[in-house]
Amino acid sequence: MFTLYSRPNSGSAAAEALLAELGVDYRLIEILRQPDGAFPKEFYAINPRGEVPVLRLLDDSIMTESAAIMIYLADLYPAAGLAPALNSPQRPHYLRWMLYFASSVYMADLRLFYPERYSTDVTHSSAIKAKAIEHMDRDYALFASALGQGPFILGETFSAVDIYATMLVSWAPDLEELFARHPNIRSHYHAVAARPKIASVWLKNDMPL
Repeated sequence: MFTLYSRPNSGSAAAEALLAELGVDYRLIEILRQPDGAFPKEFYAINPRGEVPVLRLLDDSIMTESAAIMIYLADLYPAAGLAPALNSPQRPHYLRWMLYFASSVYMADLRLFYPERYSTDVTHSSAIKAKAIEHMDRDYALFASALGQGPFILGETFSAVDIYATMLVSWAPDLEELFARHPNIRSHYHAVAARPKIASVWLKNDMPL
C-alpha cells in the first residue's frame, strides 16, 4: 500500500486526488506544522527539506516532488488512462504542461505566499509578491490560450495534468477575477472539480468546487 504524507491545502492535494481517481489503496498521514512553523522533527528523517507531498512507494522507498509523483502514479496504472502512452503524440504536450505548472505556476505561488524565502531583506517582500502576481498573470494567460475550448489540457482527454493544474489554479490570489478574465479556465476548473473522487479530496483541503 502507498503512504502519502500530506498537509491540508498544500501541494499534496493533487497527489491525493490522483490516488483517489486511480482507485488504488493508500494510507494518508497528515503532517501538521508546529507553533514555530516547522514540521515534527521525525518528518525531516523522511524528507530533509520538510516538504509535502512525500509518497512512500510499494517497495518502502521514498519519492518527493509533486509533479514527479503525479507522472509516476499515472504511468504506473496505464489502464486508468490518466497519462498518454510513451508513444502517443499527446505525450510531449502532457509532459510539457505538467512541468510548466510545476516550474512556473507553482514557483510563482511560493513567491507569493512565502516571499520571505526569496530575500534576506524583509523589505523586499512586497516587491517579490507583486512580481509573483505578474508572473502568474502571464502564465495563466499562456495556459488559457493553449487550453482553448478544452475541455481538458489534452482536448477531450482527461489526464493527471488536469488535476495538477486545477489544484494550482485554486490557489490564485483572486480566483473569481481569474475566472472572469479566462472563462475557459473556469470551465476547465469546474470540469475537473466535478469528478466525485476529486471533489471529495478538494473538500477535505478547503478548495472551492
